[in-house]
Amino acid sequence: MDTEKPKVSIVSTSAVLLRSFNYGETSRVLRLYTRDFGLVSVMAKGIRRRGARGRAAFGTFSRGEITFYRKSTRELQTFKEFAVEDGGRSFGRDVTRFAGASVLAEIVLAHAGPDRNTELFTRLTAGLHRIESKESPDVVNVVLSEGWMLVGVLGYEPQLDDCVRCSLSLEGCGIGRFDYTAGGICCSDCGVDVTGPRIGPLAREQLAALLHGVELENIDRSRAHLRLLHDFSQYHLSGSKPLRSFAFLASLTENDGDGQSEG
Repeated sequence: MDTEKPKVSIVSTSAVLLRSFNYGETSRVLRLYTRDFGLVSVMAKGIRRRGARGRAAFGTFSRGEITFYRKSTRELQTFKEFAVEDGGRSFGRDVTRFAGASVLAEIVLAHAGPDRNTELFTRLTAGLHRIESKESPDVVNVVLSEGWMLVGVLGYEPQLDDCVRCSLSLEGCGIGRFDYTAGGICCSDCGVDVTGPRIGPLAREQLAALLHGVELENIDRSRAHLRLLHDFSQYHLSGSKPLRSFAFLASLTENDGDGQSEG
């Protein structure tokens, strides 16, 4: 008996363009996170050809409505059009904003799949909007907050209130250790054989605030916080592959410590 072949349908959904690269002489492959279809890759044939419809009308971090020809069994879909609502031009004019947006994009690209996740889509677009609205010196603080919230939406929020090994309350405790494998902070007794960074009361308090979206005016050792977010994301989200956008953003921040998260 013949089995029915999957049909090609034309679909439209809200989307944000996270990454693109040239394919051949005239085409581009676009990777977008969409409200209704999760992470989607589309082939935009001829988009780079002079006079092509939509040519140069959108860039990385553009938001709008993508229309494409979708086939459920195909990983690379076919582009039809992208109606841009926000071209994200401020990212192109400010390297720090672009680097911060790249961190959020890479977190999503590292772990999100083709399943619908409206909470993740909302969090991602809200994070990009926050980065756009901030002055450059404040971008890192926003990225740390939005990055940790994305990690939480993806199901990997770290445990900060109690020791991940013995369940002892960490309130009033001194220096602990961040245990990537266990997914949170160990008390000083349980952390003797843990190689993760040292976490003091201030750093733990700041991390908890970031996870809840609190906008902190000043973060001690922001590069150490970036490294913590990167290493946790690398362990849990990217299959141990380095997330290069973190190093790029860190290189744009002032040297603010020795890399430990004590405080």
